[in-house]
This record gives sequence, structure tokens and C-alpha cells, in this order.
Amino acid sequence: MTGKVEWFFDSDWQYEAIVTNLEWEPIDLRRFYNQRFCMENYIKEAKNGFSMDRIATNDFRVNELDLLIKLLAYNLFERLRDCCEPVHRGYTIARFRLEFFHIAATLIQHSRAVILKLAKNFAGRYVWKRIEVRVAQLE
Repeated sequence: MTGKVEWFFDSDWQYEAIVTNLEWEPIDLRRFYNQRFCMENYIKEAKNGFSMDRIATNDFRVNELDLLIKLLAYNLFERLRDCCEPVHRGYTIARFRLEFFHIAATLIQHSRAVILKLAKNFAGRYVWKRIEVRVAQLE
């Protein structure tokens, strides 16, 4: 032996603590709270990405409509995310905007069709085209 002490840790274990006032079986508590953990991420995404925490005006009906439009945008984004490559499915809306929406493009109307012409040097051009194909296949 060279005098060195080597420690080998078992990395297969995972530790977590749940503080609750529920008197359930441990496995039931874990299942119940694991379903709720990701909900905070959805709420954070809605607030940060779609400004759902902002009130537009003092008019209740206008604010209701504003919130409904934001919810529609959020749901459309979630649906669009299903059409993405696996690497892009974890993107937040801010990252998705940066990668795919902040690009030079021209919207052209021709023969009753609307065409989005992307810049030729757009790095995600082929990824976006694959997303377009998958979106067109949705029912």
C-alpha cells in the first residue's frame, strides 16, 4: 500500500426529505409529492415566459382576455414542444424564442397561402423545417 487512502462511494443512492403533516405510508407520500414537484416549474415557466403574473389594465374583462390569450400561447407552446427534437423539448420559452423566433425572416402571402421564408444563414433552419412537418401532421 502506498499510504494513500481511497474512498469509494456508492453513487447509486439518492436522498430526499419530505416534510409533511399527512399520516400516510412513506411510498404513498413519495408518489403524491413527486407528482406535485414539477408543477412549480410549470408555474415558473408561465410567469417568466408568458408574463402570466402581470395584470395589463384595471379593467377585469380586458385582464381576463389577456390571461386567456397567454394561456392559449402557453398551451400552443407545450403542443409545439411535442413536435420538437428530443434535445429541444427541455427548452424554456425564452431559450426556444432565442433559438427559433429571433431570426430574420419574411412573411409572404402568395396564391392564398402564407409562406414564412427564413434567412438562408439561419442555423436551426433544418430543425425548424422538421418541426413544421410534425406540426402539419397533428390533428
